[in-house]
Order: sequence, then structure tokens, then C-alpha cells
Amino acid sequence: MPLGHAPGGGASVKVLLDESLVHGARLFDAGRFFEAHEAWEERWVALTDETERRILQGLIQVAAGFHKLFVTKSAASASRLLSKGIAKLDGHPERVAQMGLALFCDSVRAYARDLAAGQFAHAPIPTIGAPMLASRK
Repeated sequence: MPLGHAPGGGASVKVLLDESLVHGARLFDAGRFFEAHEAWEERWVALTDETERRILQGLIQVAAGFHKLFVTKSAASASRLLSKGIAKLDGHPERVAQMGLALFCDSVRAYARDLAAGQFAHAPIPTIGAPMLASRK
């Protein structure tokens, strides 16, 4: 089922979700993690498809993890949130690949692994690439 479509749902639901996803991705890529979290959460509460909800929840937790790391300076909380978020995304590899998020997930997974191992050295923050997502509408 395409991203944002629920049984009996129409294309307008897909467009709204895609817009929310792209908006959140642009915020995330700009380092505005809290705002990305909020943009995705707004759409997440309206979804009924469990796969789509889990994927968005994963993105929300990843954004919250980076917010915890860079704003509240809590590496332990960040590590937990990144791990939880990537676990949700990893639970749906085909959907994640269809959405163009596989490389992002690989980068977040490596970042989370390094952070959990205490090897965090301010590595480049993974980006989603909002223009790529926008072309998937």
C-alpha cells in the first residue's frame, strides 16, 4: 500500500503525508530536529496504517535522539532513542527502501552504534535528502 494510503483512502491522504514527510526531512537535514519531530508527529497521530505509523515513529525517534544529543547534551538518552527509532525502521526494510530511506537508515545505524560504544566524535549527521523524497510523490 503506498505511503499515506489507508484502505478506502484517496490520493489526498498520500499528498498530505508526502508533504509532511518532505517538510520534516527538510527540517531534519537543516539540523532542526525538534521541528522535524513535530512535523512528523502531526501526521503520525492521524495515520491508521500500522506500517506507516511505525516508520514515522522511527523517524520521530531518530529526530528526538539527535535533539537530545545536540540540544540537551544527553548522550545516553540520544543513544536509546536512536536505537529505538532505527529498530522501527529496520522492521520494514522494503517500505524504507521504497521511500528512499535505506542509506539514511544505514548512516543512522552506524551513528547509533558508535554513540553506544562511546566512540562518538561529532561525525557528520546523517541526512535524508528531502529533494529525493519529494520526487517520490
